[in-house]
Amino acid sequence: MSTILIVDDDRHTTSVLEKALRRYGFEVLTAESAADGIARLTENQPDLVLLDLVLPDIRGLEALDEIKRISPETKVIIISAFPSIADVVEAMKLGASDFLVKPFNVGELVSIVKKTLEEARLERKVEARLNDAVIKALSNPIRKKIALYLLHAGARRFSEVARSIEMDDPSKLSFHLRVLSEAGIVSKNRAGQYQLTSEGVAIVERLLLRLETERL
Repeated sequence: MSTILIVDDDRHTTSVLEKALRRYGFEVLTAESAADGIARLTENQPDLVLLDLVLPDIRGLEALDEIKRISPETKVIIISAFPSIADVVEAMKLGASDFLVKPFNVGELVSIVKKTLEEARLERKVEARLNDAVIKALSNPIRKKIALYLLHAGARRFSEVARSIEMDDPSKLSFHLRVLSEAGIVSKNRAGQYQLTSEGVAIVERLLLRLETERL
């Protein structure tokens, strides 16, 4: 069961959200200030935070920055009655997953919450998959080139992959595709085309981002 923390000093909004989320099987925690919310975050480690921009002690954006500093993996959805474009942009830069304007449809909110939690689940799964075999599969420059090509080009036939990486030896290309397939990064669809698996897309994006960060 996923735990959701609502940080909002509007008791009516909090009550409506809490009832709706509990109805869908979520465990719900509430806080009326940023300080209380951060304390609950530290104590309970919720999977997702619904954070209002206007709080009695500090600005919601400051609270978002602190939440992400304490728990980078925690997903945060911003809720606000009167957000500015600057607020939306800043929230996304600080790591918010989504932004909802009050008043909102509860069904829409629940749908976004479920989508965000699913994204978090996939990210955790991808992080767990970044083992030696996956890293080894993508550390090879040819396989990295294949993965990047499929990431941007989508499903492609064997001959198209060969042309894209300028490889004339079919047996070598078959070997590299097999290594990527065994690592769960590439699969072959019914049309005979090679493509990244859904996990493969996330793995390639995450690993390449990590490698770029390590270089900086």
